Amino acid sequence: MLNAEDIKYEQFSLEKIFELALRNDSFYMCYQPIVSTNNSRLIGFEALIRSRINDVRLRPDNLIPYVEKTGQIIELGSWILKQCLVDYKRLESYGLKDFTMSINISPIQIIDHDVTVEINDLINELGVCPKNIKLELTETALISDSNKISNTFARLREMGIKIWLDDFGTGFASLSLLRQFKVNGIKIDKSFVSNIATDNDDFTLCSAIIAMAQRLNLELIAEGIETPQQLQILNCLGCENIQGYLIDKPLALGDVITKWAK
Repeated sequence: MLNAEDIKYEQFSLEKIFELALRNDSFYMCYQPIVSTNNSRLIGFEALIRSRINDVRLRPDNLIPYVEKTGQIIELGSWILKQCLVDYKRLESYGLKDFTMSINISPIQIIDHDVTVEINDLINELGVCPKNIKLELTETALISDSNKISNTFARLREMGIKIWLDDFGTGFASLSLLRQFKVNGIKIDKSFVSNIATDNDDFTLCSAIIAMAQRLNLELIAEGIETPQQLQILNCLGCENIQGYLIDKPLALGDVITKWAK
């Protein structure tokens, strides 16, 4: 175990911090609840990776681009997939039933690695129902290798797994891409939600995204909900599900069990 004086964030490169996190098993998963806007019923969780080496925290927005660049996203992504599904089964053992687990994956896990075989093996090994697994990719992932990604999506859908677009509206998504890749759902990016009550443009964008999702029969989640007013507006617009600090922050597994496994 490292002492606090052994490492300071500013003294090490991202590469060194990542190596130390791997060596000291400092990665862990947190889970942010997703609930229905109608009745606040728990729908599922989004899995979010965290790392801590004493006072040093490796931010996901720094970590993921780094491991994608180095190719280590395949190793880290495999650990994330297994840990999420192991934790899913543990939550089931504490009484949670029929909830979804949303897991972020990188296009590299699809293009340079057969993630479908890996997921299928984990499902069979752990006994997780495929329909309760959601894989989230950003819009920009769809243009990386469209044929490979489209074929992989088709195989995942055959397994019963759902595909979602994360941070919708911030990348390069279009109606043609939604049709081509046949995604199951989209998540409205929090940058549009944060000012929905005060900015007419953001209100209009959210309204348009929700209306489009309804017409295309897509599931929908708005993320980054922090105020009752935001929740009220989204509910009136017909947004089905939400996540954000108004509901709960991302929680370590033990805290999820304490607060949500009732």
